[in-house]
Amino acid sequence: MSRLTLSILALCLVAFPGKALAHGTDYRLLEDKQAIAAAFFYADQEPMRYAEVLVFSPEDGDVEYQNGRTDQQGRFAFCPDRSGTWQMKVRDGLGHAVQAKIEVGPAASGKGIEGLEGKEGSPAGKASLLINALFGLSILLNLALGAYIWKGSRSVIAG
Repeated sequence: MSRLTLSILALCLVAFPGKALAHGTDYRLLEDKQAIAAAFFYADQEPMRYAEVLVFSPEDGDVEYQNGRTDQQGRFAFCPDRSGTWQMKVRDGLGHAVQAKIEVGPAASGKGIEGLEGKEGSPAGKASLLINALFGLSILLNLALGAYIWKGSRSVIAG
């Protein structure tokens, strides 16, 4: 190549850098409103922050359709591409896990987050609150019983 050709090529690369790059980046907002969003939380209503999420389509329960992490509020969203029963498996890495089965209506209309375990106001959420209250009461009664037995054993030893 001649010097003139190389100079023109260099000038074109400097003058039009967007055309010289093989790949550019950009973004667009999706206003489709067909996303399924769910919030995951512990029994005490604390969000499952940054927990691992695996989403499985109705057609393949072995290979995830999508994966990622919940946000700071324990939320995760995905856009299903077909109707059927979708599964979300969420693990926090500390031994806690939850599975949600989500029914998506025809044409991925976003219908039905039925079957989402532990959603706010559900019987599962109220039951876990009752279980926590009973567990706390059990701890208090066991401590009282232990103190009573310990006090009784001291009086037997002293007497």
